[in-house]
Amino acid sequence: MIDAIEPPVYWIPIALLASLIVGSVTRFISLRNAEEALRRQRLASLRTWWLLAIAVSAALLVGRLGICVLLGVASCVAWFEFTRVYGARSADKPAIGAGYGLIVINYLLILSGSISLFVIFLPVASFIVLAVLLLIKDEPQDYTRSGGSLLWGIMFIGYGISHAAFLTILPSTAAGPLGPTGWFVFLVVLTEADDIFQAIIGRLFGAHKRHRISPVISPNKTWEGFFGGLIVIAILAPLMAPWLTTLGQQAGPFSLSQAHQPWVAPMLVAILISIAGFFGDINMSAIKRDAGVKDSSKLLPGMGGVIDRVDSLTLTAPVFVYFVIWWTA
Repeated sequence: MIDAIEPPVYWIPIALLASLIVGSVTRFISLRNAEEALRRQRLASLRTWWLLAIAVSAALLVGRLGICVLLGVASCVAWFEFTRVYGARSADKPAIGAGYGLIVINYLLILSGSISLFVIFLPVASFIVLAVLLLIKDEPQDYTRSGGSLLWGIMFIGYGISHAAFLTILPSTAAGPLGPTGWFVFLVVLTEADDIFQAIIGRLFGAHKRHRISPVISPNKTWEGFFGGLIVIAILAPLMAPWLTTLGQQAGPFSLSQAHQPWVAPMLVAILISIAGFFGDINMSAIKRDAGVKDSSKLLPGMGGVIDRVDSLTLTAPVFVYFVIWWTA
């Protein structure tokens, strides 16, 4: 299904690419006197950002189909990375293979507009299918570890991320200046902005690392970075919301006065995304530390793997979706 694209949607890729041009120039300037190793790493990361921006722009221009393909591919690649990171047994191979099928079906349900089926399919089917395929291999050694790991992975990587595409079929997201695409962009921009500014502000003001939030799991996460990212997206959210969503146009469950409506919902979203993004990030960091690896793969130069890029989205997407359902009910 290729949705008709309203003219304003074309401005999103243009704005995205313009932002990257500004960011690229800024990075080149900042790296003039940097050490060669750091310079190479940051430039590799910049090239990856350009490739991701092109992929996202193409997906947005296609509509729901493009978004589902983009996130479906990301979920499948992340599933591949996850099953390599946790150390799968040979007996796990049928369940791992079935995981790809479950993820694909999950996105097909979104494409078909099946709201009720999407909500229950992957949680229920994963329990049944993964358990059966592990049991028929008749290998009890590490059965619990494998079953728990696979279910944990598919729920975050398959189900969590797919909520971002689920936005495209919610009745409450059909309205808005750019339709469902605007809601998707709103979620992704806030999630990525929070990640980026947590890192930048953490480096600028938390270099001493005395105020680590999770020193063992993610020693680079500081309170300075966390609150810095939160403040940035708390400013961005009310500014972006009228252009991309209808948040602020409904009184919400608190029956707020018209004067308070425009900024309350976007501000609440910013707070929720910042908290959810943080836990999504360190959740995947904990998995990698448990496995003794730094990056999930080397697929994205300068960034690591796909998991390293979508870790925050595994939690921000479902949190945002159910906030929108609650607020607009």
